[in-house]
Amino acid sequence: MAGDDDHEFPPPGQIVQAGAAPALPALIGDGARSATIAAPAPHRRRGMARFYAYTLSAKIDLAGGIWIIYLQDRGFSIAQIGLAEACFHLAPVTLELPSGSLADVVGRKWSLMIGSLLVAVSAALMLGAGSLWMVLLAMYLNGASYAFRSGAEQAFLYDTMAAQDATSGFARLFGRVISMSYLIIGLTVWFGAVLAGVSFTWPYAITIGVGLAAAFFAAGLQEPERERTTHRGMTRTIREAIAIVRGRPGLAALLGFGAGLWTLLTLIGLYAQAVLAEHGLRPATIGLVIGGTLVCTAIGSWIAHRASAWVAFTTWTVIVAIAIVCGGVALGSGLLVVGIAVYLVAEFTAGLYEPLLADRINASLSASHRATILSVEGFLFSITMIWAFPLFGWVAGRYGWLPAYAGGGAVVLILLAVWLALSRRQTARALA
Repeated sequence: MAGDDDHEFPPPGQIVQAGAAPALPALIGDGARSATIAAPAPHRRRGMARFYAYTLSAKIDLAGGIWIIYLQDRGFSIAQIGLAEACFHLAPVTLELPSGSLADVVGRKWSLMIGSLLVAVSAALMLGAGSLWMVLLAMYLNGASYAFRSGAEQAFLYDTMAAQDATSGFARLFGRVISMSYLIIGLTVWFGAVLAGVSFTWPYAITIGVGLAAAFFAAGLQEPERERTTHRGMTRTIREAIAIVRGRPGLAALLGFGAGLWTLLTLIGLYAQAVLAEHGLRPATIGLVIGGTLVCTAIGSWIAHRASAWVAFTTWTVIVAIAIVCGGVALGSGLLVVGIAVYLVAEFTAGLYEPLLADRINASLSASHRATILSVEGFLFSITMIWAFPLFGWVAGRYGWLPAYAGGGAVVLILLAVWLALSRRQTARALA
C-alpha cells in the first residue's frame, strides 16, 4: 500500500512455510495474479455490473430496525428475544470456516447464492413466527446468511481485480462498495420502519423477494479462473488455512485485533440506543444519531483509498483504535454533546479503516485460501459477541456505562499492542 513503510507481510513471490505444512504458493500480490486468467474487457464489465446488482440487493435491510418490536408485538419476551440474538451469533461461530472453505473449493458465487437464499428463508420463517423455536431457527439462518456471504464477497472482488492486474485499486473500489452499502442499509432500515407502521408483513414479505433476487444475481456471477489443488476438499482447506494463520503470528494478531475492534464498535452502536435514551432523547432523535453514524462511516469508506497515501498502515491502525476507544468512553462519560461528536468521528475513522484493513489482509493471501482465512476474522468476531454482549450489559448495569466502555477499550488497546509487537519483531527479523 502506498505510504506504508513497515511491511508486516513477506515481499511478493516469497515462499512461506506454515508450521509443519508443505511450502505454500506465494501469498501476496503476484501469487494471486499468477493464479488467474484475465477475461476479455466487455466480459469483465458485465461481470462487475452483475456483482454490483448483487451487492445492491444483498445490502437491503428492511427488517433491521424493527425486528425486536415485531417480536414484542407477536408476544415474545425480552428474554426470548435475547436468546434469539444469541442464536444469530451462534451461526457464524459454527459456519464461518465451513462457508469460507466452500467458497474456496466450490466457488464464491455459490456461497453468495446460498447466503442470499437463507435471507429469504429466514424472512419467511419470521413472517410466520408462531413459536419460539421458529424464531430461533429464523435468527440462526439469518446469521448463517452473513457467514456464507462475508468472506466470499471480498474474495470474489479481489480475485476479479487480480485477473485484471488491478489489485492496487482494491482499497478504492472496496471502499466505494462499503460506502454505498452503508447508505443502502441506512435508507432501507428507515424505509422498513415506515412500512412496519402500515403492517409488519411488508418488510418481511419484501425481504423474501429481495433475497431471491440477490440469489439470482449471485448465481450468474462469472468467477475468474484460479489455481485449484487437485482433490482438495473443504476439510483440508480449513486445516491449511488454520496452519497458515498459526504459522504467521503477525497475520493472526491482525485478524484478532480486527475482530476485537469491530466487536467494540458494535457494542458501542448497540448500547448507544440505551445511553441516548437515558439522556432523554426521543426515538426519532436517537434514530437520527444512529443514521448519522452510518453516513459518517460511508464518507470514511469513500475516501479510504486516499488515506493510504497520507500515512502508513500501522499509523492508521493506531489512530483508528484510539478514535474508537475514545468514542466509546466519550459516549459513556455522560457528556451528551461531546459523546455524540466523538462517536461520529469514531465511526468516520472506522469507515476509513475497513477498506485499508481488507486490502492489507487480502494482499497477503493466496486465492486458494482467501475466503477461508477471511472468515477467521468473522468467526472471532461472532464468538466474542456471544459472551461480550451480555458481559458488557452486566458491567454497565452494575457499574455504569463509562466502566463498560473503558473496559472494552482496554481490551482493544491490548490487542493493538500485541500486533504492534509482533509486527516490529517480524520487521526486525526481515532486516537482520
